[in-house]
Amino acid sequence: MKKFLPLFLLSVFLIISPSCVSLLPSIVTFQTNPAVITAGQSATLVWNVSHTNSASIDQGLGIVPAAGSQIVSPTVTTVYTLTASNFAGTTSQSIVISVKPAPILINIDVNPAVINSGDSAALIWGVSGANAVSIDQGIGSVPLTGNKLVSPTDTATYTITASGPAGTVSKSVVLSVNAPIVAVFNADPNVIAVGQLSNLHWDVSGATSVSIDQDIGDVQPVGSKVVYPYYTTTYTLTASSSCCSVSKAVVLTVGNYYPYQLPYGYPYGYPPSYPYYYGYPYIHGPIIDILNISPSTIPAGNTAILSWHVTGANTVIITGLGVVPSSGSSPVSPISTTTYTLTAINDFATTTGSVTVTVY
Repeated sequence: MKKFLPLFLLSVFLIISPSCVSLLPSIVTFQTNPAVITAGQSATLVWNVSHTNSASIDQGLGIVPAAGSQIVSPTVTTVYTLTASNFAGTTSQSIVISVKPAPILINIDVNPAVINSGDSAALIWGVSGANAVSIDQGIGSVPLTGNKLVSPTDTATYTITASGPAGTVSKSVVLSVNAPIVAVFNADPNVIAVGQLSNLHWDVSGATSVSIDQDIGDVQPVGSKVVYPYYTTTYTLTASSSCCSVSKAVVLTVGNYYPYQLPYGYPYGYPPSYPYYYGYPYIHGPIIDILNISPSTIPAGNTAILSWHVTGANTVIITGLGVVPSSGSSPVSPISTTTYTLTAINDFATTTGSVTVTVY
């Protein structure tokens, strides 16, 4: 009987051992989402381990539960290794999070953007994603953010250049010196009917030449011009100096109906498809371009200046002054609050306007 005992025990061991053998830890899941990020962004590690007594992740994360997640923000491409252990042994698995360098972002501005020679302006900039920044025009290396006063004698372009892991990026800003100033450019009125008149007014300083398109051409720096387009028109004024050119546009809107006046003077309004059958283009009465008094409030006994400018009139009359030229000015010294009425007359119509000076 004794000689069969070892064989019996061996048979029992072989039958029982498969269920008694300890299993190594199993890493069911270990992944990252996303797998590729830009520097400054984050990714999430997710894992699930079975048959483990302990689990850990390197790169400073340390001991972790058998299942879980962790947000990480590596600044460079990084390998994360999950290690799970039990008394049967150790199992490991690694994943990689790829990190792309952050893009270089540049903001640069100059304030003010237009100066006179001898004045200064402030360059203001901000850069991210770079480790070296410089500005031309003799400025050189600068910090990522900053500002600097500049005083060029001529129009200058300032270019900022930033370099970093993502490459090199440049951006420019222009500081104009002695640029023309278009103080006024408008149409009065800015809405008319076909055949009616409008006055373009402009006031430009610091320009060597001034011009207006729509076949108007070169003009004086300060002036006005009567226009009568038959459709909505954009007029663009361009003022140029030794440094640069400045443009400003004004839109004169023309209505859809054509005002007409038959030979006997009775006004009609017809759609554009009927014009020449029914009558002649309407002829506008005089236009009062300017009627102003300054100052508009005075003490009794003091003087104010009454100014006026009329277009298209044969006769101009102002109460208290009588018949006056189409353009002019006159001192007035009323002893009480007074309204001055201007009446402009031509062969087709009469136009009136009023202005009041308050006397106290």
